[in-house]
Amino acid sequence: MTKPPPVTSPSSPPPFRPSRNPIVRLVLWFTEPSMIKGMAVGVVLALLGGVALKLDAAWYIASGLMLVLAALVFGAVVGHYLFEARRKRLQRHGLDMLRQAGTELPGLGDELAVVVLQRDMSHLPGIWERLRRIRPAVEEVAGLGLAAFFRMAALSALFAVLGSAISFAVFLTSFMQVERMTEQNELIKVQTDLTIKQLEFEEKRQAVEIALSIADRRQTTAREVFAAITNDPSKGSTSDSDRRNLTQGTRLLITATVSQLHPYKGVDPVNNSVTEQIKSPEQEQILRYLSAVNVDVSEIDLSRAFLDHVDLHSTELPQLQLPGVSIKQAALYDAKFPGANLALADLSVSQLARTDLSGANLTDAKLVDAILVDAVLTDANLVRADLTRANLRKAVLNKAQLGSANLAGVDFAQCDLASADLTDADLALADLSALDRAPLVPKIRAAASWWLAVYSDDYAAKLGVSPDQNARNREALTRMRAAPTVDEARAIVAEAKRAAPSAPG
Repeated sequence: MTKPPPVTSPSSPPPFRPSRNPIVRLVLWFTEPSMIKGMAVGVVLALLGGVALKLDAAWYIASGLMLVLAALVFGAVVGHYLFEARRKRLQRHGLDMLRQAGTELPGLGDELAVVVLQRDMSHLPGIWERLRRIRPAVEEVAGLGLAAFFRMAALSALFAVLGSAISFAVFLTSFMQVERMTEQNELIKVQTDLTIKQLEFEEKRQAVEIALSIADRRQTTAREVFAAITNDPSKGSTSDSDRRNLTQGTRLLITATVSQLHPYKGVDPVNNSVTEQIKSPEQEQILRYLSAVNVDVSEIDLSRAFLDHVDLHSTELPQLQLPGVSIKQAALYDAKFPGANLALADLSVSQLARTDLSGANLTDAKLVDAILVDAVLTDANLVRADLTRANLRKAVLNKAQLGSANLAGVDFAQCDLASADLTDADLALADLSALDRAPLVPKIRAAASWWLAVYSDDYAAKLGVSPDQNARNREALTRMRAAPTVDEARAIVAEAKRAAPSAPG
């Protein structure tokens, strides 16, 4: 049986039918409030993502972003659709439900008054029945109010998001400006570094030019001295017939010139830079020239020379006069300086291997850490000389004067000390364990701190030094030689002296 078509009231409006035009539908979709909120969220997401990547603060921004997104979803989606659904339902059934609820309210009020005032509970079923009939209208109104609240929350969230988007846009613009300023500062820093390097290069170039200029003037002066020595009219000789005896004027010229050739920093030809080493190469050249032309230097006063780092190896300058001159870290090996006056001279850390210093005056000289292997010191005067940690292995010390000298840590291996004078010499931690010929026991005991030296076992027994003491001395000597500085080495010597301040009984 076919159902009859539904009867439509002529007064009811026709149902709403959305347009099927795709352009109209697209416009409606873009202008729909939730879509506007989504676009705003997209803008904020883009801004927040850019800031997060720039500030390396993605976790902090992501947490705040999740809160904003939750508020938008809850307010815009739930509130919007709930509000729209309630509004449309009220449009369709709201008036009828409200009119029906309005007819029930007077009777509900009367029955409530009877129950409250007269305590007549027989009206309660009627009250519940009236409430049941108006319940749909109350629920619709309450739901519409709640949806309206969510709708307002969604709009508030929208305005907050748009405000945040504007704020973040301003912030990101400022941040990008700061980034550009930072990049500019980096460029300025690079330019400043380049300028500093350029200034350093210019300063280095000027220093090299100054050093070369000084060297050029000094070389001119040295050549004048060479010419004066060559053209000196005196051809006489001293007791050594092979050596020329210069005239007094030439000798004074050499003395005056050497005193004026002050040390300076030269130029390293390898890297074309000024060296840190201070020396006077012209003084070295003059001494080498005097050695080459066999000049008698015994009457030439060179006490105002400066010979640190000098290289005079294999030269021959008998009776050289260098009292009190600084000759530290010099290369003097295989040289011959017999009878030289080196009193108070500083020869620390110098290479004197195989050097002939026989009869030389080394009173109060400093020979700390000097290398004197195979050196000839026959009849040399080393009174009060400081030979701390010097290496005299196989040195010739026949009749050498070592009285009151500081011989701490000296290596005397394969030396002949039988004829050397050791009176009051400080033998603390001196290595006498491998002597070629040992002096007599009384001569050793005439020295200071002789019980702190290192001896062979049989010689230590002759001196009365116990094996334990000799072993302690050897261990202290090993530490002293390994000490990086002279001050630390001397501290080890002082420690040994405190441990055994007096000779064994």
